[in-house]
Amino acid sequence: MARILTAGEFEELYRATAPELFGYVRRRTTADAEDVVAEVFTTAWRRRGDLPAPMLRRAWLYGVARRLLLAEARRQGREDATVTELASRPEQAPADAGEARRQAVRAALDRLSPAEREVLLLVEWERLTPAELAVTLGVRPGTARVRLHRARRALAADPELDALARALRAGSRA
Repeated sequence: MARILTAGEFEELYRATAPELFGYVRRRTTADAEDVVAEVFTTAWRRRGDLPAPMLRRAWLYGVARRLLLAEARRQGREDATVTELASRPEQAPADAGEARRQAVRAALDRLSPAEREVLLLVEWERLTPAELAVTLGVRPGTARVRLHRARRALAADPELDALARALRAGSRA
């Protein structure tokens, strides 16, 4: 049986991981981040005897947050409403080349499947390692690495992003 965390150890886990979890939740939903993160730590407190080894606890917490966000999306259909609203807005001309590149990357990410996009964002924005990604997704490390590879390959194959990369390379040689 696993050792149950003491209140002090749990407080330390909270102090070490809560700011990152707040950022993770805020970037993915319009829901109240405080409520979601509170639910993550409520779950962790209830299951403190089941927590993984200390080096995997951060990833485990991300997994709980991810599942809570997925459940929220299913219940309220927020993602569909947001996508519909954003799609109906007229596209604005980019102010500069940097903004054009950002828009191209955003558009390429939007063309990925939600699962591919989530894997890339967890690794690139949240800086999760492939091992942490595996815990977050609830899959084996090899499966997480394959999903990451496929997501990167899908992003690299995006025709608009590829054209932008070729244009940037051509511009740097001139």
